[in-house]
Parts: sequence; structure tokens; C-alpha cells
Amino acid sequence: MLEKPEIKHKILVVRAGRVGDMVMITPALTAILKYFKKAEIHILTGSDGKRVLNNFDTRITQFYLYNRKSINAEWIRYKLKSVIGLENYTHIFCFETKPSYLKLFSKSQAAIHVNKNCTLEKNYAWHCLQTVSRVTGQQSKEWISLKVNKESVKQSNDIFIENKIDRNAFIIGLHPSFSGLKKFKFRSQRSLHERGWPEESWAALARALKKYAEEKEIKIHIIMDLLEEDRALGERIVALSDNTITLLIPEMNFERYKATLNSMDLLVTPNTGPMHVAGALGTKMVALFAVESPDNCGPYIPAEQYTPLMAEDMQNPEAGLAAITVEHVLDACKPFIHHANEHANSLPIRLTRKLNNRVVQS
Repeated sequence: MLEKPEIKHKILVVRAGRVGDMVMITPALTAILKYFKKAEIHILTGSDGKRVLNNFDTRITQFYLYNRKSINAEWIRYKLKSVIGLENYTHIFCFETKPSYLKLFSKSQAAIHVNKNCTLEKNYAWHCLQTVSRVTGQQSKEWISLKVNKESVKQSNDIFIENKIDRNAFIIGLHPSFSGLKKFKFRSQRSLHERGWPEESWAALARALKKYAEEKEIKIHIIMDLLEEDRALGERIVALSDNTITLLIPEMNFERYKATLNSMDLLVTPNTGPMHVAGALGTKMVALFAVESPDNCGPYIPAEQYTPLMAEDMQNPEAGLAAITVEHVLDACKPFIHHANEHANSLPIRLTRKLNNRVVQS
């Protein structure tokens, strides 16, 4: 175990991946920042990593972008080896799963720390935290976390106003898309099996949520915030739902999108990047899984914040995500909505408090 550091450390944190992969290292990153209070942090990552961690902490002063599949990847690796070797890093935390990344540190004198004995029974975020704990000697209990800035909150609010979405209503977000939807045929079919809930199911859920809310006299607003490339998908679901859903397709802005996720009282989503982002913002969720276990790849958040549903627990698990019925998802949503009904008088205050806890200055 290291003694409590008094000097200013320079630390490199390494993780490349999609949005969800990057969110999963935030507990470890928080633990590093808390222990090494004077440390300057550099991040070696991809474009998604910079997008996710861009305003995570002011002590993150440098991003090195690396795409190992780019045309000039060999040249970039050569340059990175030199840069990393010249930087006076005291520690390198490599949370990247590919062993080839270790070659990038061959010229560095830093202590290199990697995840060990990663098992599927534990969440990847937990494994990263354990790597930090082996260095600090402290068992940190951090969850995934992200912040939103005030300008992005204003942008999100303006979109809500433009689409006549009442912020005092219980806002339910549906996220029917996933990153593998546009990939080549084999991968898209596999992703569809694991992450594609049928369009008819999304629409039926929206209608059922509306009916339940009316019976309980709860004001809700159901929205989908999608990319332009998913417009056709969203429009089909809206039509099938008898226009129960408000479809939002604003210009893509990750910071604004975080603010919109943060404004939701409940999000229903398959195992996707937005699931992790919403979890990191404190948004309540019902998350749908098939094949992959939420124990390993689910959002690393308090248990009371979300309800996972697994296809393997349904009658026809071989159908993948389609095995999860609308009735099961509706039942999982009801406790979150019912809780809002019990506290209906304080709902606007609760929404404001949630935003204030997560907002940072622009």
C-alpha cells in the first residue's frame, strides 16, 4: 500500500471504447482524483472517451486520442510511445482490455496498473475500482457519475418548451435504438437479438403507460430523443403508439443530450450507451437485457435506481430481447410512477433538486 501522497502526481488513465465503456471507468477515475488530491490527470482514449469525460474534472488536462484501427495507427503508436515516455507519469492505470495497449508504455518509468482476474460475475466498473484500491489501499464505494452544464440544461429546456413538454409532468423516456442497428448484417442480426425490442412492443408499452397514468390520475409525458439516422424507426413507433409519444430529433449535441436524460424521471432502454449515461446522471431506469448479464455489463449504480429485466427469465428466452413482454416492462415501471404519485405535490421541487445536484458551470 502506498503512503498518502504529498507530491503532485501526473497520472495517465487508459481506456478506449464506446460511450458506455467510458462511463464505466468513472468510479475508478473518481477514486483516483479523491486519493491523489494534487494529481494532474491525462486520458488516453478515443473520440467517444473525450466526449464523455470532457468536463468530468478540471484536473483532467490532456486527452490523447487513439484509434488502433486507423490507417496511420502504426505511426500514432510510435508517437504515443515517445510522448508517454517523455511525460513524467508516476502511475498509469490501464483499464483497456486489449493487452496490446501495454506496448505503448514501454518507454515509461511509471508504475503500471491493470485489471486482474476479470470475471463475468462482477461489473467491469467494479474491477476498475479494485485496480485503484490495490494502489491506494482504500476500498472506494463510488458509482458511475457524470455532470451536466447550465448551458446544456437551457438548451434541453428550450427543446421541451418548443415541443410543449411540461417539465412538471412525470417524464418517461423510451430509447428503442442501439449502436449495432446500422452495422453489417451478421452483427446487426446479433445485436437485434440482444438489444432490439420489437417496435410493436415499444408502441404497446407507450399506450399501456398512458392508460395506467390516466387511471392513477398522474400526468406523464412520454418522449423519445433520437438521432436523425433513427428518425424512421422513431416515426414508425410513434404511429403504432397512436401518437402517444413525442419524438425529439434535435441536432446532436452530447452535452444537451445528457441534460435531457437528466430531465427524465424514468428511462426504458435496452443495454446501450444511453443506459450507462442516464445511470451516471441519477435517472431511474428499467433496463432490458438478453444474453449479457446486468451483473457484468449493467449500469454500476445503486440497486434502487433501476430494475433490470432479463430475457433469460422469460418463457421464450431463445427469442432474445423480444421475449420480454410489455406486461413485464409495464409492471417494472409502475413502482417508479407510483412513487411519483405519492409525492406529486413536491414533484417540481424534486426535479429541480436533481438537476442542481448534477449541474456544473459552463
